[in-house]
Amino acid sequence: MTLFQIIMLGASAYFAFKIYEHMQTLQDPKEKNIQNEDEPANRTIDAFSTFDSSTLIEKADEEREKENLERALAIYSEANIKDPNNAEILFKMGYTLALQGRDPEALEYLFESIKNDASNPFSYEEVSKIYEKMGDSEKAQQYHKMAVEIDENI
Repeated sequence: MTLFQIIMLGASAYFAFKIYEHMQTLQDPKEKNIQNEDEPANRTIDAFSTFDSSTLIEKADEEREKENLERALAIYSEANIKDPNNAEILFKMGYTLALQGRDPEALEYLFESIKNDASNPFSYEEVSKIYEKMGDSEKAQQYHKMAVEIDENI
């Protein structure tokens, strides 16, 4: 086997593992046997769960508390698809990514959260913590100051 073939085999195995991980977080939708007159007979089944975004947030919060961060992130992602631009979901996705050490991705979600709800001091504070961890004290102080302006008790 050449070095290139070994690298390709490793990459294939990695992506197969990632797909397997993702599949573990999905749930089978329940089919309804009751036919409504208003519903067409060839109704499509939602590929995601039947839960609304608030229920998904609760489930993801539980997973995050159990330190199942990948599963929590997958559930937050599903909630984000069902309720895009929800500042709470975006914040929690950013926070979970930060817990995983995925700081650049976390910042993207936190900035989106701030864009959709500029009055949440926790988003600013989390951005401050990430910048501090990245060694940018000036930006960290700037975002901490913004958080304190919104809530002095932060």
